[in-house]
Amino acid sequence: MNVMLGIDIGTTSTKGLLCRTNGQIVAQFNHSYPLQQTVAGTAEENPQAILMAVTSGLQAILRTVHQQQLTLAGLSFSSANQSLIALDNLHRPLTNLLTWVDTRAAPAAAKLKKSDFADELYQRTGTPLHPMSLLAKLIWLKASQPKIFKQATYFCGIKEYILWKLFGKWQMDISIASGTGLFNWQQQNWDPEILAIAGIQESQLPPIVDSYTTFSKMRPDLAAKLNWPQATPIVQGAFDGALANLGVNALDSKTAALSIGTSAAIRLLSKQPALDPQGRLFCYAVSQQQWVIGGPVNNGGIVLRWALEKLFTNEKIIWEKAGADSYEQLLQIIQTIPAGANGLLFFPFLNGERAPLWDADIRASFIGLTQTHSRAEMARAAVEGIIFNLRSVWEIFSNHTFSQPKQLVLSGGFAKSPFLRQLIADIFNCPVQVPAQIEASCLGAILLGMDALGLTDNLAQSAAALSGTVTTYQPNPAAAKSYNELFTIYQRLQDHLGHETTALTAWQRKFN
Repeated sequence: MNVMLGIDIGTTSTKGLLCRTNGQIVAQFNHSYPLQQTVAGTAEENPQAILMAVTSGLQAILRTVHQQQLTLAGLSFSSANQSLIALDNLHRPLTNLLTWVDTRAAPAAAKLKKSDFADELYQRTGTPLHPMSLLAKLIWLKASQPKIFKQATYFCGIKEYILWKLFGKWQMDISIASGTGLFNWQQQNWDPEILAIAGIQESQLPPIVDSYTTFSKMRPDLAAKLNWPQATPIVQGAFDGALANLGVNALDSKTAALSIGTSAAIRLLSKQPALDPQGRLFCYAVSQQQWVIGGPVNNGGIVLRWALEKLFTNEKIIWEKAGADSYEQLLQIIQTIPAGANGLLFFPFLNGERAPLWDADIRASFIGLTQTHSRAEMARAAVEGIIFNLRSVWEIFSNHTFSQPKQLVLSGGFAKSPFLRQLIADIFNCPVQVPAQIEASCLGAILLGMDALGLTDNLAQSAAALSGTVTTYQPNPAAAKSYNELFTIYQRLQDHLGHETTALTAWQRKFN
């Protein structure tokens, strides 16, 4: 029996999914690693820890393949984008991995925003100016660590590093490249003028290949250690957000994919690139023939984790000692609070924000807080704030002539909770579909791999089979009406927050 393996190299863990081509899951793994946030703005990871997570996951999956006498038809990769590693002339890391969460490049991004070239940068790359981009990170690295910057022979992201270490392939797919802020989407190459701004040369970056590019053969020593079948084709793959749309079968312009994990994003697939006139949405390639338009936010499930750890510290310890899921316990408490948290709003910008504001200096805040509000109401407001912020991104899509989607398909950690599924439908005031299989990026990698290897004649049918039975949540009319009223207030207040918090953020940095 043929099986396909998809691996998603994420921000906090690497996940793998082994599926039969009819959609049946055979095995899976999830290996986590720490995100180092020791100094304000820092969000780094050890590349070797991520490599170990990938190789140990591969080893476990291959044991299943051999034990069940399966045939591995192919391996396809997904990964988070907008990460940066500086490498020496032997491709050895000179730095940790700077993840997309790292905001130390905020001054560089702010300076670019004020430049005469700012609009041209967005028009050429489809990447909004923000500390997440490799353009800003490289400028920051050159200014803050000039010795390392000068010593670096190469620069890449995490997927490129992993592929080099496993297979000896030095290349970057067009999907990852298009999110760097260095890639000209019209010419489909590294932009020489933008590289000059970053202070690097094209030879320091991996050559760009299509996401459908295939190759084979692992490094011999590693193949022997893992018992890797060397004839197995490997598919380059794309970035996790684009592949999540494939994984939940959100393949047309009327259906948007909403992923809420640590961070969150709303994305729409398109056969044509399209830019937002105000530069609030990204436009990245999935492959040379397909594009994804989206709005990513920094503050997804990480805000729920903050509410759990900071507002319910003692309860979390008790729940975990009892073997209970602390998130489920917190959601049970939140459900005892009425919609709207008794007039309390939370703006969830704990980590600055990307879409819709693209402001690394904005900060979170409760508005409407009184002495009668409890921790439970604060936690409910925090969860509602996550979704209000995402609805702000949804409104941008809804007002665009190129899209105007009518429904959402939900994946990620929030998709596990029936309460959160319904809450999203109520706040967005639109139907929310939830497939049975919510590991969307792994599934998307598998689907792209199947398409690249000719293992499917109909991508939509294969996506439907892999994602499984879909459950639809309709908005509750009464709750939707209340949330529409609150969202109007939320948007008016949100428009003023950025101007007022910039000075405060600068003051905070004195103490971090």
